[in-house]
Amino acid sequence: MADQQPKSEKKPRVFGRRYRYTNDYKVVPALGMNGPRGNRILYIGQWYRPSNPAEEYRAIVLWLRIWTAVAILAAGCGMWLHPADLENRWYVPLLAISLFPLAYQLIGAVMLPQAVSYMERQRYEKTFVRIQHSAVFALVVFCLSALGCLVFWLVHLLGDPAHSISYTLGDGIFAGLLILAGIAELKTNEFSRKIQTDIFDNEAYQP
Repeated sequence: MADQQPKSEKKPRVFGRRYRYTNDYKVVPALGMNGPRGNRILYIGQWYRPSNPAEEYRAIVLWLRIWTAVAILAAGCGMWLHPADLENRWYVPLLAISLFPLAYQLIGAVMLPQAVSYMERQRYEKTFVRIQHSAVFALVVFCLSALGCLVFWLVHLLGDPAHSISYTLGDGIFAGLLILAGIAELKTNEFSRKIQTDIFDNEAYQP
């Protein structure tokens, strides 16, 4: 007679809504002094470990966090200091889209290991990979917003003088913040590419 799987061995929520990392884990009985006591989760996937020297790795992590903070502050201040008149300035609301990749980038930066260590695939992808992808996405949004800003002012500069809009200090600050945010994401992508990663079989490391 085949053994029935206990209800407690249902896939735990740690794998995420779509169970993307299910194959990296195995549920096994947890043995205690008096026999089995529930279940525990074992990681059976590959291990990821940065191969950069310790000092270089710490410096890269520090700069990733600094440039992430700069990008978030620049984008946030840009939306806060946007011109009061938003008529046809669609590039300002466009900037708000960057909040989504920036939020993911911030989470990845906070979760970065402080020192060189072995990481499960889930943590590696939700830190280094997430930061790099989020930085690229946010950079595209910043570039589109900056392009919209340029087109907007060129149209008004070359258009009917009777309907022209005065260029204010706030407009200049907004444009400067867009440039700063773009530079920050370029630097974030640059430093994230400096991370060299070795991949090991599960048997190579036992925590």
